[in-house]
Amino acid sequence: MTDSPSINIKIDSAELEKFCQKLLKRSRDITKTHDALITLESFIAIFGQASHGTREYQAIESTIKAITEISRQQLLEKNTRDLIRALKQCNVVALAAVHTPLSRNGFYQILQTAIAELSDDDIRLVMVWSANWLKEARQLAEEASGYPDAMDFKKAGISIEEFHAMSDIDRVLNPKD
Repeated sequence: MTDSPSINIKIDSAELEKFCQKLLKRSRDITKTHDALITLESFIAIFGQASHGTREYQAIESTIKAITEISRQQLLEKNTRDLIRALKQCNVVALAAVHTPLSRNGFYQILQTAIAELSDDDIRLVMVWSANWLKEARQLAEEASGYPDAMDFKKAGISIEEFHAMSDIDRVLNPKD
């Protein structure tokens, strides 16, 4: 059995921080940058296993985690701005684009921030829009199904991602008792 070709990589904490800061500064798409930093963090964790527990590894790990947290905050801020814009424009496609990649908890977190930044008139508009949109979507999906008490969103031409996004908005703004 032959040995696989391999290389040794030396990572300096200060150089890693400079690299990551430069990456963040030059980023045109924080989503992709954040994904890249998470990948780098995983790469270091996997290929640095022999060094786990050492002071040097802990410094590297601390550096990459701090930078990843900065990118996560920037991503949350971007998603919040995008959500506010989608809500103000009553744009279900843009709303679903923000909603779909997030966990429900993450979406609710940015939704609370967005609601705090909306005017009372904007909130009332979104409340009416979400309730009406969902009512119409359910009706169209039921009609498309052909079966009582069943919905066929696909046949009705309704994106399930849009339906879920609108359902989460409605759940927060128009809570049912």
